[in-house]
Amino acid sequence: MKPLNRSVAGIRGIWGENLTPDVAVKFAAAFGTYLKKGKVIIGRDTRASGEILTQAALTGLASSGCDVTDIGIVPTPTCQLAVENNVVDGGIVLTASHNPGEWNGLKFINREGHFLSQTEYETLIRIFDNNTIEYVQHPGFCNLQQGPDFNRDAIDMHIHNLMKHINVQNIREKKFKVVLDAVNGAGSRLLIPLLEQLGCTVITLYCDESGDFPRGPEPMPEHLGALCSRVTKEKADIGFAVDPDADRLSLVTETGRALGEEMTLPLVARHVLSRSPEGSIVTNLSTSMAIDHVAREYRVPVIRTKIGEAYVVDGMKKNQCLIGGEGNGGVIFPAVHYARDTGVGVALILDSLAASRQSLSQTAQSIPAFVMIKKKMEVPLEKIAPVQEALKTRYTDAEIDTLDGVKAVWKDRWLHVRKSGTEGLLRIFTEASDQKKADELAIQAIQLIESILKT
Repeated sequence: MKPLNRSVAGIRGIWGENLTPDVAVKFAAAFGTYLKKGKVIIGRDTRASGEILTQAALTGLASSGCDVTDIGIVPTPTCQLAVENNVVDGGIVLTASHNPGEWNGLKFINREGHFLSQTEYETLIRIFDNNTIEYVQHPGFCNLQQGPDFNRDAIDMHIHNLMKHINVQNIREKKFKVVLDAVNGAGSRLLIPLLEQLGCTVITLYCDESGDFPRGPEPMPEHLGALCSRVTKEKADIGFAVDPDADRLSLVTETGRALGEEMTLPLVARHVLSRSPEGSIVTNLSTSMAIDHVAREYRVPVIRTKIGEAYVVDGMKKNQCLIGGEGNGGVIFPAVHYARDTGVGVALILDSLAASRQSLSQTAQSIPAFVMIKKKMEVPLEKIAPVQEALKTRYTDAEIDTLDGVKAVWKDRWLHVRKSGTEGLLRIFTEASDQKKADELAIQAIQLIESILKT
């Protein structure tokens, strides 16, 4: 059995195998101990295992003395914002984000509404691994609040926070026709009412909240054929696609072309900087060079961090920047909160289109299109260090960055190989100005890794 994946992104595993109710009970109790009891908000996405894992987490939190508000099915950023705005001690989201439906997990949120930092995460893991959980003698006295009112309050508060940072009237006057693909996840809970309040005609695709994912959960172009077809059929202005817990956003133009999740952050960042061209952009090492083009346009630096929302948020706070995020479609806009938030992305993209009076395809044309390849390989843990050493010695003509795995950077291309934080895999990213160069880098890296695996 593969071990449970544990990182600052939380814990993840396959339901019924390495992720079971007893694991969720113990991790939730460890989190309650870490918080020293207190008040906790809990939410989940639509996965089939979500309800029973929620019950397990509620048991663990109650056993460690926490009072809990269960806000039900919500996007991950909605739960994060609810923690921040309700001044509670922490939160848990039951989700495996972009992983397939048989996966689930627990994401842990601190009192500021952010995912745990590396230091906070390590403290939680020590409590779990050392079995130093503190159970209360009378858990029946712990307070549990749940029901549709708490769900609506969390969603309404999220929409209210978003609409304070856009020109609502300008968007309403455009009367956008929008197709929304929520992959039957939690995103429709937030995005349908948001779009309706912005005066959009909303055409839904995969919005039944069944947890049955009809396409690949990641909103990558190869998974969005149905959305592209629907946009052109309905003559819509734009298509939005999200992952199951709605922290990743991808866009489809009015012509039915999927721009790719890597284009979301550059388009949003350019709009934000057009309103206030200052500060810096913080993103991770694997984000497209398109963000560097936007940064040069507004003469601001790009600061790159390790992969993971917690690391990007930490970098954004240290540098007090206006916009940041990750190339997987995760937009972080601190004016709302420090979290990857598809609601933020949707609102700011519509604000941009309304202000520019251009179509999405016209807007996107002004940002260079690079070719990015994303591969993954199963590599035994003991082989990762030799792979990294081989990569460093192979690319002597490149600038080597070892902040997170190994990244080799040339003027017009780059290669990044790192261990996944959410799956037991080695991730291989390449990007270049054309397909041939990107393919060559990917093939070279895979051949090199395969040669190491044979030794």
